[in-house]
Amino acid sequence: MDLKGVRAFCSVEEGGSFSRAAAALGVAQSVLSRQVSALEGELGGRLFHRTGRGVQVTELGKALLPRAKALLAEAEQLALEARGERGTAVGTVDLGVVPGWAQPLVSTLVSRLLAEFPRVKLRVHEGYSGEVEAWVADGRAEVAVFNRYRRGAIRGAEAVLHSDMMLVGPEGHPALTHKDVPFRALGEIALCGPLRPNGLTTVMAELATRQGIELNTVMEGSSATILREAVMRCGLCTVFPRPYVEREASGPGFASARIVKPGIEQTTWLAVGTQRPASLAARAVARLARQILAGREGTR
Repeated sequence: MDLKGVRAFCSVEEGGSFSRAAAALGVAQSVLSRQVSALEGELGGRLFHRTGRGVQVTELGKALLPRAKALLAEAEQLALEARGERGTAVGTVDLGVVPGWAQPLVSTLVSRLLAEFPRVKLRVHEGYSGEVEAWVADGRAEVAVFNRYRRGAIRGAEAVLHSDMMLVGPEGHPALTHKDVPFRALGEIALCGPLRPNGLTTVMAELATRQGIELNTVMEGSSATILREAVMRCGLCTVFPRPYVEREASGPGFASARIVKPGIEQTTWLAVGTQRPASLAARAVARLARQILAGREGTR
């Protein structure tokens, strides 16, 4: 199998179109198209559906993508060993991360990589926990940071942080006059929250049913930044983990209180993909991410 075709396939999938992939690789689009067509002929099926906006990966492509990335990683490692660089952390690592940890994790992680592993490149994909877990499960992300709100272990993942969940609102909000707020009080507040389906909204809905209340979620947003702005500009309240509140929502204009009776605890998990053996670069990224999330630097 020609590695040029495999590399072309992975590049087009990443870029979402032949034109962007060709620009990234520095080759003519016609050359890239021929490489992918040759690979499709060898595999006996289409890898992409052409659309008006670019391409979409077919079911065959989705099934083969993790193996294709693994093949490229193994070829890169083989080249390193041939040059006598065995044991060197080098290559590109795909990191999936939830919005609440994208900063300062990413900036701190990049600084550490530049200082300690300058030949490791990072590709960061931001999404809510369900998306991030899916990415690491199917091989689209080699390292993943995501959250859960239920007790119990997750196979193949390491719990690195436990955080109280806080109700956050504009300064002076009547529900935030004390350091704690009972969950039942959320039924009387206009809320904003993450887009559904989402682990936090699911848990909150279940708790609301048990408490005999109905939550009034008037807006959903795709990032913590959007929800924070809704608190600042619209007078809504939302629920954030304590570390995020301390970093991003503790200054003038904000008020917060820990949710109690019952409380909600967020567990942050770190996972390394199992679709292929973890590369030295992926292990280096995971180790540094673990240190940063544990609060040793940059997160306070």
